[in-house]
Amino acid sequence: MEIGSRLREAREGKQLTLEEIQSTTKIQKRYLQAIENNEFGTLPGKFYTRAFIREYASAVGLNPEQVMEEHSSELPSTEEEPAVTYSRVQRSKSESSSNKAGGFAKAFPRIISIVLIIGALFAFYYFYTEATNSNEGTTQTESEDQVDVKTSTEAQVPDSEDSQQQEGSSDQPEEEKKEPAEEEPALEANLVETGTGSFPEHTYEITGAEERELTIEFSGKSYLAVTAPQGGEDLITAKEYSASDEAVNVDVSEYDQVYIRTGSAPGLTVKINDEVIEFPADVVTQKLVINFK
Repeated sequence: MEIGSRLREAREGKQLTLEEIQSTTKIQKRYLQAIENNEFGTLPGKFYTRAFIREYASAVGLNPEQVMEEHSSELPSTEEEPAVTYSRVQRSKSESSSNKAGGFAKAFPRIISIVLIIGALFAFYYFYTEATNSNEGTTQTESEDQVDVKTSTEAQVPDSEDSQQQEGSSDQPEEEKKEPAEEEPALEANLVETGTGSFPEHTYEITGAEERELTIEFSGKSYLAVTAPQGGEDLITAKEYSASDEAVNVDVSEYDQVYIRTGSAPGLTVKINDEVIEFPADVVTQKLVINFK
């Protein structure tokens, strides 16, 4: 029995329609029909074919890995697809190092300019101080023979204006010190579980952010489906995206969980409030479960 017939038989055995399988897996009905008819050429790519079959098998109660192994001869080979030569974590570190080096090179001329300005100000201050000291010495010499003598009346009469100012100043309330504003806690993303297999599911725990925005940027072709929570409502249209598509931005502040499935993890970048959420496995098809605390 071919793999498509086996999946159709399992679906019919559970009395499920193609529409119900589409709602569960977020795979378009025409792709499900192509899988049942073993018409894999109509699917978007070899990796998507294998990913869709795994999702279909899981939805009808079959073991995805067992189905893939028993029907491996029927499935399209993935040898022609580009291999992932290094993990996204390594790529992020490489880009970070490059950005740091470039930033210092750009800032170096500015640092030199600041040093020169400080030097010029210091020289101006030095010559100004020397000129001021010289003028004070001349004035002191001219006034050595002059004696300013106050009369006894002037010595006894206090300065009424100064007294009033001192009394008035004692009655003025001290300015209240402003309390520093509390800093908003920083967002922390912790990988609490790493998935295994050819379609691994990884779990992240996000803390320290009441307002949260999900951003997904595309650098290549990638099938993408996002729901909140897992098995819940669609946050975006489940389809194949490419590098020419604009980044997806979704406010997820009201959700406790976001579920992401992709057919090509290297083709996209997932962020929560500009914090990159990595795909930790070196495989193409991966899933992310993001829980907010």
